[in-house]
Amino acid sequence: MTIGNRQLQATALSVVLRVTLLVPLLLVGSCQAQPPDGKSEATQVVNDIREEINLLAMLNRLSLSPEQAKKLVLLAGKAQDATAKAGAAREAAAARLVPLLEQQFDYMLKDQQVPTALSDNIAAAEAEIQEISDQVAEVPLSFAAEARSILTQPQILIATGGDEARQAAEEMLMWVRELTAEDFHGEARANAEALADPELGLDADTVFGVFEKARALPPDQYAAQVQGLTDKLAPLYRSGTAGEDALIGKLLVNRRLIPVLQRRMQYLTAGGGEG
Repeated sequence: MTIGNRQLQATALSVVLRVTLLVPLLLVGSCQAQPPDGKSEATQVVNDIREEINLLAMLNRLSLSPEQAKKLVLLAGKAQDATAKAGAAREAAAARLVPLLEQQFDYMLKDQQVPTALSDNIAAAEAEIQEISDQVAEVPLSFAAEARSILTQPQILIATGGDEARQAAEEMLMWVRELTAEDFHGEARANAEALADPELGLDADTVFGVFEKARALPPDQYAAQVQGLTDKLAPLYRSGTAGEDALIGKLLVNRRLIPVLQRRMQYLTAGGGEG
């Protein structure tokens, strides 16, 4: 073998070794760049912080007293523990379903008929999971009444987004009152149809009727009745269709509520400001 051939073999071997060493690094880099959930670690951190910022903004607006904050932390703890317990029951039921679904897969993989008994067992397990899931969803609602006893009505409106909905409704009524007679029927009717939600008992005609009443009232009577008119339209401006108790329950089981509220109260206790 000539020296030139030896050099070519050595060069080729060197290339193979470099490629062999590089492939695992590329695979590791690929795994790091794309986690199973499709989000990078930094993206998840950003999302988490934004959620905490939104929660803190709401808590700041509540201006809770130290006593209210303490009671709310304890109540949230109870609500989260109860929800976790119900969730554990759902996980246990799901675990019982896993081997049944694996059996179904094996039969279908072999293109064999799935036994009726197995199908029945799967259906029963899925029904159990659905029943438990419904119970899990109801757990937070059971704590809403106690939360109402802790918070004032204005605070409840803030916690459920009701104050923002009422503000949006009042701005709509002010806009309606400022329309010219020529524009009123066309633009107000179009907005009434866009806002309408028959499931809330507010179809287009009902909404337009509120507009007409708000427009017809003289300033002094409008000032006296605007609250009632606003309350009628406010449900149309809430995000989603969940009632107040459902929204209160959702707040209580938010895993970030307790740590964010505790940090806020620690800051206030240290002399950083008031509620």
